[in-house]
Amino acid sequence: MLMAAIAYGAYYGYRLAKEKSQPPSEKKDREALPVRVMPVQTGCVTNAIKLTGSLEAIRTVDVMPKISGRLERLALDDDTPVWEGLDVTNRQVIAVIDHRDIRAQLSQAKAAVDAARTSVETANVVLKDRDRERRRMEKLFAEGSTTEQQRDLAVTAYEQAVTGVAQAEANLVHAQTAVGVTEVTLTEAFLHAPMNGVISVKYVDPGAMVSASTKIVQVIPMDELKFMIAIPGPYLHMLTAGKTAVSVRSDAVPGRVFIGLIARIHPAVDPVTRTATVEVRLKNERNATGEWLLRPGLYAEGHIILDVRRDTLTLPADVALRRGTRFIAFVVNDGKAQTRELRVGVRDGNRLEILEGLSAGEQVVVMGQHRLTDGMPVRLAAGQDDGQRK
Repeated sequence: MLMAAIAYGAYYGYRLAKEKSQPPSEKKDREALPVRVMPVQTGCVTNAIKLTGSLEAIRTVDVMPKISGRLERLALDDDTPVWEGLDVTNRQVIAVIDHRDIRAQLSQAKAAVDAARTSVETANVVLKDRDRERRRMEKLFAEGSTTEQQRDLAVTAYEQAVTGVAQAEANLVHAQTAVGVTEVTLTEAFLHAPMNGVISVKYVDPGAMVSASTKIVQVIPMDELKFMIAIPGPYLHMLTAGKTAVSVRSDAVPGRVFIGLIARIHPAVDPVTRTATVEVRLKNERNATGEWLLRPGLYAEGHIILDVRRDTLTLPADVALRRGTRFIAFVVNDGKAQTRELRVGVRDGNRLEILEGLSAGEQVVVMGQHRLTDGMPVRLAAGQDDGQRK
C-alpha cells in the first residue's frame, strides 16, 4: 500500500509540473469549447395562424307541409324517387299530399260561384222591373191617377231590389274568395324545393300520414359552404370581412387547398375561451364522378396570413434559447461567447423574427450554444474555417 501511494504521488506531481510548463496559448486552445456559427441574415417571415374548425351548410331548410293528409308521392315529376344526395332545383316539386278531397271542395266552391253569379243576374232583372214600376207610379201620382200609398209601395219595392242586387253581388264575392282559398289549399298539397341544393335527410316515406309539424325532407345548398373557426381575441383587429383570405385543407380531400374569404366576424367574444366565431365562405367543387368534394360536418384546418414582413432579421428557431420569458443567443467575438438578449417577433415555421438584440452579419452560435455561458472561450469546430454556415 505504501509503495502504491508513493507511485501515485509521483505521477500526479509529474502531470502538474507538465501542465505548468505548457505555454498559456496552448492551454487556452485546449479549454475553448468547439462551436459552429452562422451570420445573422435578413429575410421574409409570414405572420400566420392555423386553426381547426368545421364545415357547415350555409342554410338548412326542413320542408314541412301546411296541410294534413297522407303523403301520396315522394318523387320528382319524372318519377325519380327522392333520396339523400338527390340534386333539386328551386321550386321543383318533390312531394305530393293526397288532395282528392281538396279538389272536391274546389269543384263545390266553383259551383257556388256559378250559383251566386246567377243570383246576381236575377237580382238585376228584378231591379230593372222594380225601377220601371217605380217610375210609372211616380208619373201616375204626378198626374193624380194613383194614390200616394201605391206610389210608396213601388218605391219601397225598388229599394228592396237594390238591396237584393247588393246582397247577391256580396255572395258572389264570398263564393269567389272561397274558390281562391281552396285553390291555395290545393297548391299546398304540392311541396317544392325551397332552393337549389341537395336532399340531405329524408324523414318519412310515401304513404305516411303527415301534418303541419311533420318534416318531410331536409335541403341544403352544396355549391358553397361555410367554415366556422374560433379566432383568439388578439388577432381580431387584423381580420377584415370580405378581404382576409383563408386557405382551408381537409383530410377528406388530400392535397387540395380551398381558398375562401372571411364573410362575417361575430361581434361577441366567448368569455371562457376568449375567442370570437369567424365565418369563412368556401366555393365547393365536384369530382370526376359528380360528387361534392367538401361536405358539411367535416373537420378542416384553416391557415390565415395576418402579415408579411420583409427584410427583417431572422434566426432558426432552435438557435434562440429560452430562459423563462426571455430569449437569448450567443455571438462569437474575439474568441469568446457573448450573450445577447433578444426581442423576438413572429415565428414562421422554423424561422424566428428578431426585433432587437442582433445585427445583420454577426456570427451567432448555432451548435453548442446550450453549453455556453457569457465570456466562455470558444473555437470554431472542424470544417468552419471562415466562421460561417451557409
